[in-house]
Amino acid sequence: MDYITPKGWSKDTPYSPAVKVGNMIFVAGQTGTDEQGRTVGNGDARAQARQIFTKIKTILKAAGAGLEDVTQLTVFFTDMRDIDAVREVRKEFFKSHKPASASIGITSLAKPEYKLEVQAIAVKEDKPKRRAK
Repeated sequence: MDYITPKGWSKDTPYSPAVKVGNMIFVAGQTGTDEQGRTVGNGDARAQARQIFTKIKTILKAAGAGLEDVTQLTVFFTDMRDIDAVREVRKEFFKSHKPASASIGITSLAKPEYKLEVQAIAVKEDKPKRRAK
């Protein structure tokens, strides 16, 4: 088991941004915060989603993977009316890749300004090696 923390991120937290077990990467719930922990896009689901997917991409890169390796996303919304805005941003990052997903409405997150939180699971499969002829 490897604990994944991207370079430059604080390791002084009670959790890891991701844990890698074998070829699976479990990304902890990410919120729309910057490197200093400040909320990005207070009240703006699009801005927060963009920040979250950027953070997930950074975490996966630190684990040797990418967004194309994501197999599942779980999105927690404090307001389900934001789902279409978040889907638009998601398409910017995932293009034609379509991981399994769940969208869950909840009453609150860790801070009142957070509009959503996203967890991800990725599988980094070994690419088949070409045989010399």
